[in-house]
Parts: sequence; C-alpha cells; structure tokens
Amino acid sequence: MTNNRYIGVMSGTSIDAIDIVLMEIFYDHSFAFLGGESFKFEKKLRKDILEISRNGFGISNADLKVIDQKLAHTYGESINDFISKLEINKNDIVAVGLHGQTILHQPNAINPMSLQIGDGQIVSDITGLTVIDDFRSADIKAGGQGAPLAPIFHSHFFRSTEENRAVINIGGISNISILKVNGNYSGYDIGPGNILLDSWFQKYKKGDYDSKGSWGKQGSVNDVLLKNFRQDSYFKKSFPKSTGTDYFNLRWIENNLQKTGKMIKPVDVQATLVELSALIITEAINNDHSIKGVALSGGGMKNDFLVSRIKSKYQGPIFTSNQWGLEPQWIEAAGFAYLAYLRMMEKRLDLSQITGSKNKVMLGIIHLPSQ
Repeated sequence: MTNNRYIGVMSGTSIDAIDIVLMEIFYDHSFAFLGGESFKFEKKLRKDILEISRNGFGISNADLKVIDQKLAHTYGESINDFISKLEINKNDIVAVGLHGQTILHQPNAINPMSLQIGDGQIVSDITGLTVIDDFRSADIKAGGQGAPLAPIFHSHFFRSTEENRAVINIGGISNISILKVNGNYSGYDIGPGNILLDSWFQKYKKGDYDSKGSWGKQGSVNDVLLKNFRQDSYFKKSFPKSTGTDYFNLRWIENNLQKTGKMIKPVDVQATLVELSALIITEAINNDHSIKGVALSGGGMKNDFLVSRIKSKYQGPIFTSNQWGLEPQWIEAAGFAYLAYLRMMEKRLDLSQITGSKNKVMLGIIHLPSQ
C-alpha cells in the first residue's frame, strides 16, 4: 500500500467533459502523473448545466438540487470507471480532489459566495473514497475572491529556479499564474477565454465549439464592437480579481452588440471575440516584464486561430505546458489532486497575492463515506 496517491477531478466552464487523473505526490514536492481519462457528460445534464451557469436561466432550489445530485452521481460513476480502467487499488488512494461545477461566482456581492454543484458526500458514498470539495468558501470567508486557485498548483508543477515564468490557462475563463524564481507566486482571472467564443458559436452553428477557430478565422474584427467589449469595467479592475460564466456569457455579447447600433455579421462577431481574448491575454503577460517563459494550457489551445493571434501579439517564446512536464489536458485535474494533498496535510496557504484573502486558509471540505 502507498500513501501518496490522489485522484483529481475537474469539469471546466466549457462543460465538455469530466477530466480525471491519478497523481503520486511526494513530500519533497516532486510528483508523478500516473494516468488520465476524460468522460463525456450526458447530453440532457450538460444542457441543464449550461442553461443555469451561462444564460441566466431561472431555476428553483428544488430543481437545482436535482441537477446537483445528478452531477454528483455522474462524478462518482466516472471515478469508479476510471479506477476500473486503470486497475487502481482503492486502498492506495488517499483522497479525491473534486472541484465541482461552478454555477455562480459572486465574490464581490454584499454577501459574497461561489457556488459549485456536484455533492461531495454523494461522490464519497458512491466511490467509497475520501472526497474533498468546496475549495473556495474558506478563502471567500477570509476576504478573498475564492479564485483562481490555479497558481497554487502551477507553482508546484512549473516553477523554475532559473527564470520567472507565466502559465496561461485558457478555459472558459482565462487566468494567469506568475511564478517567481524565489518561490513567490501570484495570479488572477484575466477574463473570457473560450466562454464567449463557444456561446456565440453555439448560437449560429451546429456543434459545441469552433474547431481550431476555423469559423472565426473567416471573419474580420469590428473595431467599434471590440472597443465596446474592452470598455467593460472588469478589464479595468486591478487584481486580485476573478469572474465567471454568470458574468461573461451570451447576454454580455448581445448587450455590447446592441450598444453599437449596427448590424454586424455573426462571423465578424466571432473574429472580434477571438481578438478580445488574445488582447487581454497578451496584455496580462506584458504587465510583468520580468517574465521570461510562457506556457499555455487549457481547452483554448485547441483553437489554432486564437493561439496564433496571441503569438502575433507577444514577442517572446510561448510553449505548451507539456514542455514543462505535464500535458495541458490534465493540468487542472492534476491541480485538484494537489489541493486534496494539501488539505490532507492540513496546509494553510497565504493567498493574499492571488485572491486577496486576509488570513492563511485551509482549502476544502472533507467528506468520508457514510458506510
């Protein structure tokens, strides 16, 4: 029996799949990736989650609870399938780090909160494993944003003693992690990555996303619309800052379109959304002139057009995270395996340079199997 194996589970804002990984994490801060699998959402469940997380779809507490439980069962069954496929001995697993699916993220409200569904206790009961979820609440209670959490594990996996680095995760929301050679790290949510591109594509095309950015590449940037996008107050905020798909969504695009007073071709809107994502990402990198190495991760890397626009605006080299030791697809799930490790080790973290929390916090709630 080993005592350093952790499972990480992540379903991001794109809601395209559930990524599950097995990690070996050692006390000397080294790690080993032992395998990963992706599991597709059932179509009806995915549709329901999309509606409540992106489009402001009104839902009763009772209906939300039903979706919460359905998602928890999906997580649990996927973890069991993963364990079976990799022929893992459950006795070797210390804990599962489960992010859950973010439905609402409002850290700046009068009563700040961040809601993730996918009940960890149900997942624990289905798998028979210790499950850790709700990684944001403790930080929000300490005055923090609750997100992003990526810099914590990016620092563990990717920090260099030779150069200052940045990791850009292009998910539904893009975030940046700035990793210093002295061990310090910081980061924040940049803004929309894929979420606006996917939402607009789904409105006008068949499919979930613009494969390789081929549709957006056919359009032309509309400068008036781009200016409207850029005037959003979120982009002017200083960090720490975080956001979610309940803010950047289809309604946000349509409100900005209306302000232009013009009819703009859908393909040109898509091209303008790509330009927006590329601009805010490269500006985030360029804000810190000490950064010497940049790596990309997340689903946005599959959008060749977006990546090409980022590279055209940034003069230095841009890598993919696999060149730093971990495949882009698995980074976020691996990160929640690491956060589960930190919770089981009862580590308190100083996140003042990431989330703005006032005190050191221990992230995550532990759930033990009922039987």
